[in-house]
Parts: sequence; structure tokens; C-alpha cells
Amino acid sequence: MNGLRQIAHGVLLLGVAAIGPAVLAQSMTPSELRNMSASEFRQHIKDEGAQQFVRRFIKDIDPHSPEEPNYDIVLEHVAEGSSGWLQAAAEIAPYTDATFSQGIRVAIAEALVVNPTGVLRMIGSEEHFNDACGYPYVRQTETYMLRHKREALAALNRVHQPALADKREQCRKQLMDIPTAAASDNGRPSFEMRE
Repeated sequence: MNGLRQIAHGVLLLGVAAIGPAVLAQSMTPSELRNMSASEFRQHIKDEGAQQFVRRFIKDIDPHSPEEPNYDIVLEHVAEGSSGWLQAAAEIAPYTDATFSQGIRVAIAEALVVNPTGVLRMIGSEEHFNDACGYPYVRQTETYMLRHKREALAALNRVHQPALADKREQCRKQLMDIPTAAASDNGRPSFEMRE
């Protein structure tokens, strides 16, 4: 009987060791995430796999909690535009639900203003980045959209790498097509913008 206890104890220890990283990811608090670097976040992705990490990351979100949901914190990090967080967004984006996925698209569009070179480099690598220069916003005011358009066009003017020239021009064209609530006499959206 003693031998059976030792085997059962060994199996229990192996089981705890096997779920260790999953428990760590599941118990991540919003404050821990807020202070996490992109490389630490990406290490979690590497250790657990992107799909599993996203599942654990958004599990059991309490809408009545006073703390901010983890996915909102990730979106804030992505919108800050560092290359590490842009890479992290590309890694988790295919495994997000529709709401989180839309949030990633908006965060990438916001990152375009801060790090246009980083976002342009990512366009074509993952579908969420392909909307960065378009209209990923849901229910935004015209004032907000006009400001975003102006800031994004100014950011693109700071990109001078020849390898990004085609993506930059395509992005500029997409930005110029962003719809606004104002309409000209012919019923089409109108937008006067000087570069």
C-alpha cells in the first residue's frame, strides 16, 4: 500500500508541474499585465501557445469587477505602438473572438499614429494589420475620425524607408477614403484635408 501512495504522490506532483504555467496565466491580474513588458507577454504566448494563452487570458471576465479586463489592457499596450506589442498582437489576433479582434484592429490603427514604420512593416503579415489604414472604428464621432485621419497622415509623412514606399502610399490612399458623416451636394462623403 505504501508503494501505491508513493506512485499516487508522484503522479500528483507531475500533474501539478504540468499545469503550472496554465495556472500562472489564469491567475494573471490586471495590475500584473499593466506592468508587463511585450517580451514577457510574448514569453507567455511561447510557453503556453497563443490559442491556449488567449483562452486563459480572457476566461472568467467579470463585467462587474472594478478592475479593467485584461484584454483592454492588452489593447492599450498595442495602441502605444511598440514593435514588441505589435508582434504580440499578430501572434494572438487569430485566436480572439469578434469583439477582441475588432479591438485589436482599432488598437493597430491607433498605433499607426505613434509608430507608422512598425505598423507598415506588419501590413500583409497578419490580416488584422491590413485594416490599420482603413476604417476599423465602430461608432466614433466625426471629430475623432477627422483628428485620427490628420494625425495618421502626418505620421506617414515621417516614413522615409524606400522599402515601405508602396505600403505608405497605399495606406495614404486608404486613409483618404475614410468615411465621415459630412456629405457633399452629391451625397458622397466629403473631406477636405491638406497634407
